[in-house]
Amino acid sequence: MEILERLFNVALIVATLRTTAPILLVALGGSFTTRAGIFNIGLEGQMLLGAFFAVIGTIFSGSPWIGLLCGVAAALALAFIFALLVVTFRANEVVVGLALNILAGGMTVSLLKAIFGTRGSIFGHGLVGLPVVRIPFAKEMGWFGQLISGYTPLVYVAFFAVPLFILFYNRTKLGLYIRVVGEKPEAAEALGISIAKIRYTASLLCGVLAGLAGAHLSLGYTTMFTENMSSGRGFMAVAILIFSAGDPKRILAGCLLFGFSDALSLRLQTFGVSSYLVLAVPYLVALVALFALSYRARPRIIQETLASMGRALQVKPQSAVEPPALAREP
Repeated sequence: MEILERLFNVALIVATLRTTAPILLVALGGSFTTRAGIFNIGLEGQMLLGAFFAVIGTIFSGSPWIGLLCGVAAALALAFIFALLVVTFRANEVVVGLALNILAGGMTVSLLKAIFGTRGSIFGHGLVGLPVVRIPFAKEMGWFGQLISGYTPLVYVAFFAVPLFILFYNRTKLGLYIRVVGEKPEAAEALGISIAKIRYTASLLCGVLAGLAGAHLSLGYTTMFTENMSSGRGFMAVAILIFSAGDPKRILAGCLLFGFSDALSLRLQTFGVSSYLVLAVPYLVALVALFALSYRARPRIIQETLASMGRALQVKPQSAVEPPALAREP
């Protein structure tokens, strides 16, 4: 009982909110491309590049806010390349996404070696993290005050963005255009909506959120940069987008699930659990969630398949059995 109290307490919830924020930011960014009909597997690379250039910008300027802008700009550039190859040149979006992920990983390692003469990680060098927001009178609110105070600004941005995204997709012109382009591109083209323009816009908006997520990792979640710092969070966001179909409420639920598993795995290390098992917890949760989703969707898929086969069988016998009309002799 004492172990459970030490494991499941307010500190675990606080850690869950912190670990959820970067996944939530990048997943919300990915909702733009998902709803626009683009399968964006390049979120990992955009996030990693944003984390690296946020650190570079902060070290050379001395300001975490300038570093934040540098991280967003880097992720935005990678998002533009993705949109150029996928939308304009109609390249395979999975191949392009994986290639850009590899490019981002190799670029960060090479630049880390070229600029700082080291590999692995970079910290110090005047690196300053994002400030922590302290809400007045939070200490007087007990455990609730611990839940709402003491985070970096991007944590609040991530959670407050969820209702804003709901309004965006349901109430704004651009949000409706993105949904139409993703769901009914033929109807969008008939209405005079530029599919390429909307998909470029969605990809660039995705880059902005992915850059914020990366900057949060290197300047908010920690104050350093390490190789492969995104650690699969971009792929987790892709998994969340698959079963949420870009819906902000489902994205929030999925990100909280993965954030909780990540925070729980970190706390399990203090109880002597093997680090290899601990690091596998978030990915096991991802596999279980995707399996549950596919299992629930299986009856619907089978039903649709049988219905389409039934329609085909209703047409084929008529054309195959019915004899051609013979001309009657006068």
